[in-house]
Amino acid sequence: MQLSDFIALLALIISIYSIWVQNKGIKQELLITNVSEYTKRYQEIFEKLPKIVLDENFNIDSLSDEDKEIIVRPVWLYFDLCYEQYLLHYELDIVDQKLWKYWEAGMVSAFSRPSFFICWNIISNISAYPRNFTNFVNHKMSQLHR
Repeated sequence: MQLSDFIALLALIISIYSIWVQNKGIKQELLITNVSEYTKRYQEIFEKLPKIVLDENFNIDSLSDEDKEIIVRPVWLYFDLCYEQYLLHYELDIVDQKLWKYWEAGMVSAFSRPSFFICWNIISNISAYPRNFTNFVNHKMSQLHR
């Protein structure tokens, strides 16, 4: 092997390594951007919800139709967000287990509220979520609301 061949091989290896490092950095930046966007959407949804959704004795039947809508609409948006996160992890295999566990813990926290359980019973009957997602939510809800 001549010196020029060695230098060319070394340059190729350095180039491949450089591309790999840049690609890894871009993937991390995209992940951070996407997680930030999901966090922003989560915060916007929860800002719309009245404090009554935190009440352990939440009773949707005691609310007017207008007040029900003020609660059900943002909760439905939250379930849409959950479905997107579920899809990214289970269907598209884009989100790793570590991030999924973080998102899942947030879902469990929200699902533990009686208001989310009640709203899920309404939403799941009128939505078109895929069966695998509804089974996932139903399973979590059944664990939390026995």
